[in-house]
Amino acid sequence: MMTNTRHLSFLITLFMVVITPAGAQIGDLPDLGDQSAAIISAAEERELGENFMRSARHQLRFLDDPELNAYIQSLGYKLAKLSGSRQKFHFFIINDNSLNAFAVPGGFIGVHTGLILTTQTEAELASVLAHETAHISQRHLARMIARSKEKSSLPTIATLIAAAMLGGQAAEAAIAMTAAKSVKNQLDYTREFEREADRVGMQILAKAQFEPRAMSSFFQRLQTSSRIYDMGAPEFLRTHPVTSNRIAEARARADRYPKSFTQDSAAFHRFRVRARVLSSDDPEQTVKYFIGGLKSGKFTNENAYRYGYSLALLKANRLGEANKQVALLLSRNPGEIDYQMLKADIDLAMGRLSASLDLLTRAHQSYPHNPVINQRYASALLRGGQADKAKQLLRKVLRKHPNNPVLYEMLADAAENSGDPLTSHRALAEFYYLSGNAHAAIDQLKIASRYTRGNFYDQSGVDARMQEIKDEITRYQSH
Repeated sequence: MMTNTRHLSFLITLFMVVITPAGAQIGDLPDLGDQSAAIISAAEERELGENFMRSARHQLRFLDDPELNAYIQSLGYKLAKLSGSRQKFHFFIINDNSLNAFAVPGGFIGVHTGLILTTQTEAELASVLAHETAHISQRHLARMIARSKEKSSLPTIATLIAAAMLGGQAAEAAIAMTAAKSVKNQLDYTREFEREADRVGMQILAKAQFEPRAMSSFFQRLQTSSRIYDMGAPEFLRTHPVTSNRIAEARARADRYPKSFTQDSAAFHRFRVRARVLSSDDPEQTVKYFIGGLKSGKFTNENAYRYGYSLALLKANRLGEANKQVALLLSRNPGEIDYQMLKADIDLAMGRLSASLDLLTRAHQSYPHNPVINQRYASALLRGGQADKAKQLLRKVLRKHPNNPVLYEMLADAAENSGDPLTSHRALAEFYYLSGNAHAAIDQLKIASRYTRGNFYDQSGVDARMQEIKDEITRYQSH
């Protein structure tokens, strides 16, 4: 795991453009011109990003929680649609207590739980995402390659992605051959792009009605904390130091904006406490954290804090206490979906399958396209022996969320339990593929082909998908 983490760390260093406030004038977005598009197209950037994501899923701890993903996607999309980019964005969470966030070519933006828990306001979290969104919208990777006149940078990056996916000596060799050149090319333009991302990110932040001053205040706190950080400065401050001048310039730029901005949403506070609970490896210690906060009154939003407390009790298997807390929350706001989903989880844990299914059925009928409800509902249907119904629901959900490996794993389970081995193995193939294990995906497709029973349409689909994955492996091994 240490080796894999090191490989991914290098790839993230290669791709990432870490948040660092800098000074620039408020103005229009720059004219990117056609040069960068001629060097690397948006489609090529997307392919690089998708390969990175599959490799990262094989080696990093993604926090694939429906509620957390729904919030970070909602906040991210709110910012991305104001960026002027036509890129399709995807925001995700890494379960890691380090203070880090990064942007990957193709519209992929990751944030660590450690950074999430360090933010104190929604505007601070939004400032991180806005900065990373600016790196994507301004196509900094493409412009870096265009300036260096090195089209060979593309296979270099592809080689590193493939190396990280394959691991072992192949990764070591690829990184040894390409690291110095690739990092040098990036660092040549990092400072300029960071300043541009600061400026454009603040524009996005203000357009979304978030407080622009949150950017400088957040990094001021990080700079201060780095002086007493146990292992030195946080990861991205070690890579891209934040100077007092840059913080001051960011403050000066923010002061040009009006001061009437939105307050933190209740969803943000629930998001933070949920991230705290789910990223913890010690449920009982987390329970004590919330008990202490409730006793002292040191919380910003009581309902959100109590929501975190109930979830922590559930994780600690203190089900009666968890149920009492969520009942209180539902009495205050019976229509809050997050509370309903927590109640459904507690009912399932207490063996009240019928009650959980009833609640989720009503929620699904009211919000048939809500991904949080649909994932919970499908899981409960599986628990309740309604595998075929779960399979049909998951197929519908996957049409809108085709890159979610968790949903494919659930579909494989539902199909297996409903007597549909062909769908089960095809779904497992997609799960392995999206998780960075292309060879296991091919193995599953070979098994799936045994169950096509001579159906030309099914066999053609299996064969075509198998060939796509084989071609991809060959393409990246050839670089």
